[in-house]
Amino acid sequence: MKTAPAKLGSAAAITLAFVLNIASPAAMAGDSTPAVPDASVLLKFYPARLASTPSGVVEDQQVWLAKVQGLMLGAPPMLQQSLLMSRTPDEFAANIALLQQMQERTLQQSAARLESQARNGALKKQ
Repeated sequence: MKTAPAKLGSAAAITLAFVLNIASPAAMAGDSTPAVPDASVLLKFYPARLASTPSGVVEDQQVWLAKVQGLMLGAPPMLQQSLLMSRTPDEFAANIALLQQMQERTLQQSAARLESQARNGALKKQ
């Protein structure tokens, strides 16, 4: 059984997620394209290494920021906010690792789906 403070905390988290999702610029504009929050606050963690960064290379700051925003694009709003709220390099690294794993898994699932369709003859040449 949950205690009253735990219930209140859960309700607050759900309410916050709901408000953040509704208050997104795309939702306000009635736009159906996904909005990505401005990730420039994360520049304090630059030049943290990303999975797509070649070893021994330090990327241009704007390239790095574009990659971080690209990772955020496919993430649910709560995970986007978690990344934006990172306070330490370790928190940032953990959030980035989670987003990169999600992106890798999505790519694996897409590849498996295409492979299955190719085996079943569902893919057609154009």
